[in-house]
Amino acid sequence: MADEPKKGLFGKAIDALTSRDEKAAAEEAQRRAAEAEKAAEAAKAEAAKLAAEKAAAQKAAEEARAKAAAEAAKAAELKRQEYFREMAEAKAKAEAAAAPKYIAEHTITGETLSDVSLKYYGNATRPYFMVIYEANKDVIGPDPGKVRPGMKLKIPELPEELKKKK
Repeated sequence: MADEPKKGLFGKAIDALTSRDEKAAAEEAQRRAAEAEKAAEAAKAEAAKLAAEKAAAQKAAEEARAKAAAEAAKAAELKRQEYFREMAEAKAKAEAAAAPKYIAEHTITGETLSDVSLKYYGNATRPYFMVIYEANKDVIGPDPGKVRPGMKLKIPELPEELKKKK
């Protein structure tokens, strides 16, 4: 400081003004820096908000896809169940149509299958008594000629081809 020349009143005034301008500039710079920092914080908050919204949208989309997949699976299961129900109904109808209809029940008292077929069908030939035998194989056994008294036989309806011969 010894090397500095002494300043007069005018020099001191200039130094004071210069110092004041520098302080104002420094304060302005601090103010701008604070504003920039606030803007950066606001931008960070906005970015965080947008990231949260994006994550929520992705989660909602994933949930919607999962729900759609579950509904599609449920629809497929219902369709499968409907298919099997229809198949079961068709099978039951086919079995009911294929099952022989019985016109009577007869207890053997000493007659043959020919006698029984003559009584119910009006014909004692082999095709007629074999209709009775086929319907009662489980009762009669492997030989249609071996009917015994006391056997209860179901008399089925005649098939269409034998009704025409009658």
